[in-house]
Amino acid sequence: MSNIKTFVPTYFDKFKCIAGECPDTCCAGWEADLDDEIIEKYKTVGGELGERIKNSLTKDGTDCDIFALCENGRCPFLNSCNLCDIQATCGEEYLSKTCAMFPRFYDDFGKIREMGIGFGCPEAARIMLEDDKPFSLEFYEESVGDVEDIDENFLSEIIALRAEIFAILEDEELSFRKKIENIFDIVTAFQKELDGEAYADEIQHRDFDYCISVLEDMEYIKSERKNFVSSLKNKKLSKNALNIYKSDFEKLMKYYVFRYFLSLGYDYDVVTPIKYGVFACIVISRIYAYFGSPDFETRVKIMYSYSKEVEYSDVNTELLDKAMYEDFGVQDLVGLL
Repeated sequence: MSNIKTFVPTYFDKFKCIAGECPDTCCAGWEADLDDEIIEKYKTVGGELGERIKNSLTKDGTDCDIFALCENGRCPFLNSCNLCDIQATCGEEYLSKTCAMFPRFYDDFGKIREMGIGFGCPEAARIMLEDDKPFSLEFYEESVGDVEDIDENFLSEIIALRAEIFAILEDEELSFRKKIENIFDIVTAFQKELDGEAYADEIQHRDFDYCISVLEDMEYIKSERKNFVSSLKNKKLSKNALNIYKSDFEKLMKYYVFRYFLSLGYDYDVVTPIKYGVFACIVISRIYAYFGSPDFETRVKIMYSYSKEVEYSDVNTELLDKAMYEDFGVQDLVGLL
């Protein structure tokens, strides 16, 4: 056994699933992977529910166990009150790891684990947008099995770099665009040291409509969201939301930096996680502008809808990766702010 430190944002423990009161559901549109442990537990469930579980089990294209979704895209155990029949009957311990975990995420780096909550859940998005304290982490210690040996010196370097990024985002004297410019300056300088002569990041002269083209190529849980995204093409939408709702976009950037910077940075890529966040800010700010002066609940809906469609699909994240590497230079993204 090894002792690790688990770091979480200070708002982490505020999250609790609001179940049937949720304006959306995480139990539709996604096929949740079922781990081996839960499959064994399901074999012990008897009666009508046990039969339903047995009849709903299938395999996906990668041979993972899943529940076959209904024709309307809902999990077969999501009832009319948007509650889970399995949890209601057997208890939370009968949820798969995927279901029990969402919208939480975690990454391990040797003896350090980082956990957070994702914007793809309405309640998590609300908690993060409401939080007005400077971003900070707290930790607790726990015992786990064997941990992977890592390059702790390099991890310390990218943790220090991330701290610089958070400090820039907390600087209230800087405009949002200036914050992003300063962040790109320090991460590109670091990336050039890593890559040497192999470093490349050329301006591609992309406009906002090209951002929409990237999103149009993605798969969607809800077709109406794709139709809405397509409707934004050829519209002259103001950038002013980035200043009017500056706090929202600072929080969105902090989320992207916390969620992706160490995991991608440890793979020697410190620029792409910043590009992810800036791309999201560009798109979401134009959606804010489309709605004029969106109230808080509308802004929460915009945030979680974008995250839910873009961040939780392997197909979509691969498309976004390709766009960030090939189609958008740093200056393209800064120019769209």
